[in-house]
Amino acid sequence: MECKKQYAPLRLLTAGALLDHLPPGWPGCMPIEEEHARRLTGWRGEQNLAYYLDLLTEDFRIFYGLRENAMNHFFQMDVLLIKENFALILEVKNYAGTLVFESATGQMIRLLNGRRDGFPNPIVQVHRQRDMMHVWLHARRLPQIPIEPLVIISSSSTIIENPSNSREVRDKVIHAEQVPFKLAMLMEKYKHSPTLSHLNQIERQLLEGHTDPPLNILEKYQILPDNLLRGVRCPHCHLFGMRRVYATWVCPRCGTASRTAHEQMILDYFLLCGETMTNKEGRWWLGTENRQLIHRLTQKMNINIAGSGRGAGQYYVRPSHEYFHQYDQMQRSMNRRIR
Repeated sequence: MECKKQYAPLRLLTAGALLDHLPPGWPGCMPIEEEHARRLTGWRGEQNLAYYLDLLTEDFRIFYGLRENAMNHFFQMDVLLIKENFALILEVKNYAGTLVFESATGQMIRLLNGRRDGFPNPIVQVHRQRDMMHVWLHARRLPQIPIEPLVIISSSSTIIENPSNSREVRDKVIHAEQVPFKLAMLMEKYKHSPTLSHLNQIERQLLEGHTDPPLNILEKYQILPDNLLRGVRCPHCHLFGMRRVYATWVCPRCGTASRTAHEQMILDYFLLCGETMTNKEGRWWLGTENRQLIHRLTQKMNINIAGSGRGAGQYYVRPSHEYFHQYDQMQRSMNRRIR
């Protein structure tokens, strides 16, 4: 049972939005492209794992992408599965090539195309998440439960090497397709363990405690909002500066007409510039002086309004993570702008 659904990561969408709004030839583009590629690879790995989790016949409570606070320290889990007598934390890695787990150095090394690159050991990472989850339970006076940490290698073509024949690597690092079999073994292991009667309370507090990561990509790359391309972007030739003709946006270069081209631009504002947007900021972002137009467009998108009074006292609020995910998937299904 999915208690927290799987959504495209906000930081992936944010990196894609930034790439779309940077002027051609922007000098600091390469690290942003690398971040976007890395996050896209990770997202695809998580989607691959979800396929195998959907095959489970046992009733696990599944949480995707939880970010929790334990004693003023945030920790994030790719996937958390909870049953009445044990839980699992899954750390998903989508690496190509050969992964060598060196017990002597505690490092993971990737061999690919003649290169030898070192990475942080994901076993250490998932053990840290397990420890933080125990702290989280203790801080809320919830009963402790056995928690199994696992590292999931999403691609079956990735080779896992364990030169020292470490038992921990054998037990904790598996391919995604092995997950159902591993869970069956763990269910057998814990079948006589005490059952937990607080599952509903744990689920409720996990969902209430989840917070999305801060979206501060402009600050991270030292980019000012004024550096970004603004206006409504043509979905066909990607020119910024579509013109409003009656109830339609028209591209002055290729002639493409769209009634919804503004939607992605408004969502990009929330990804790049902040959690709220005033009417004035919306006009600046879309390149229009029409106050009523901004109000109508955001209203039709079901974007919430907050603040006091009317006019200058009001502002629009960033939609939920689910809203961004559903819009992104809709765009992909329409073969339009793919991030």
